[in-house]
Amino acid sequence: MRTLKKIVIGYVLFNLVLAGLFLSAGGLQMLAKPKIPPIESTTSLAADLKYFQQIVLANEKGITPQQATEFTQIIERASSPQTVDELTLIVLRALSIFDNAHTTALTTKMYRLPVRFHWTANGLIIVKARPDYSTLLGHRIVTLGGKTPEALLPKSAILTGGGTESWRKYRSEFLFSAPSALALLGSRIDDGAVQIQTESPDKVHTTIRLRAEADLKPGDPFWEFRNAFPEDEHFETDGWVSALSKTEDLPLYLQETEKLHLLRDMPSHDAIYVRMNASFADKNESLEHFEQRIIDLANADNAKNVIVDFRFNRGGDYTKALPIVRTIADTVPANGRIYLIVGPNTFSAGIIAASQFKHLAPEKLVVVGSEVGDKLRFRAEGFYPKLPTSGVQLYLTKGWTDLANGCGWFDDCWPPNKLLISEIGQLEIDIPAENTWESYLAGEDLVIEAVIEHIENQRSLAKVSATL
Repeated sequence: MRTLKKIVIGYVLFNLVLAGLFLSAGGLQMLAKPKIPPIESTTSLAADLKYFQQIVLANEKGITPQQATEFTQIIERASSPQTVDELTLIVLRALSIFDNAHTTALTTKMYRLPVRFHWTANGLIIVKARPDYSTLLGHRIVTLGGKTPEALLPKSAILTGGGTESWRKYRSEFLFSAPSALALLGSRIDDGAVQIQTESPDKVHTTIRLRAEADLKPGDPFWEFRNAFPEDEHFETDGWVSALSKTEDLPLYLQETEKLHLLRDMPSHDAIYVRMNASFADKNESLEHFEQRIIDLANADNAKNVIVDFRFNRGGDYTKALPIVRTIADTVPANGRIYLIVGPNTFSAGIIAASQFKHLAPEKLVVVGSEVGDKLRFRAEGFYPKLPTSGVQLYLTKGWTDLANGCGWFDDCWPPNKLLISEIGQLEIDIPAENTWESYLAGEDLVIEAVIEHIENQRSLAKVSATL
């Protein structure tokens, strides 16, 4: 009987210790349910705006009193929205106050021009259009409503909020397609039309007036980059035409873009190529199966180098991607390299997964590309409420990630982050590389070319060392 009593007491004490550890690590964050305000019986866009204010202030964590005041002022000073487009613009502007890239409108609904844009290293270009504007494909934008895209960029921060400069540049691709956003940023809009000056690849200049389409078009900050993919038809652009075709000889990052993940052999460069456009499984393949294919190819080839393309890894669940990160870090030999490609669309869980290469294999890692989309300390782990009338969906956040300085046990980080990820200080770019207007249209990849050049230089150095 005494033994049983001791076991019970020990069991209770053990669970009390676990509960104490859970609570001390901020575990209540994971248990707290969203606070949902009542929905007015009369639906209207004005009611949506009121609901928006209430649900954000009740649920967005980590904001300062000053930010809350400024957020409220933007809403109270705004004219009552007459269209979903106007409401979306108010939502974007108000949420930008919180200086957190995740905190945004997850599903936007705006009147958009019949073209889509993509930034390259030397300009903003048209990559997709309705068939009647196909002659504009591949053109570089010179001005939008009398302003250059470069001049509009700094102002776009009032609609994008946090993140890095590269993230705000990427988000401007969406904003520049909406005349109401252009007007707010300082472009001239005449009777609903935008005068656009373009330059063709053969240096011919064109001026055209474009109007937004009659129907609201959706958008998504974490997926808009797909407009640059060949023959992409997301976001209700079925039947549109693209600057690039799937029948062309495309670089690896633009091949089979209907798949999130891609694995290729590059034997002439003693490498394999691993592309992950998200940190979750593809619809036709689990990440466990993809990881096994990586292991099998690496073992079969005995490759020294692994090229990991995260330039479009928009995030998801980093716990699902970390096993692949660890496998690659372990697979590459001591005299090999992990070439990690990143860019503006390396975001959220994509940044977390990318960062852990530096923690696990710093001596093997070479980071290639350009600045990632967010700071190394950011808020995420939220929920996605919809505004009742308009259907505009929000991303509200409640948990911090800190890759720069790490997460202490008692700080405000999301609890799993304290156990599963490690600080890295910075994620510096070792080899800067971006695609240009010309390389994109030619189906070339200057980023991969920079990787290959580095591999060949390393080979040459190894041969010289062997002869000494």
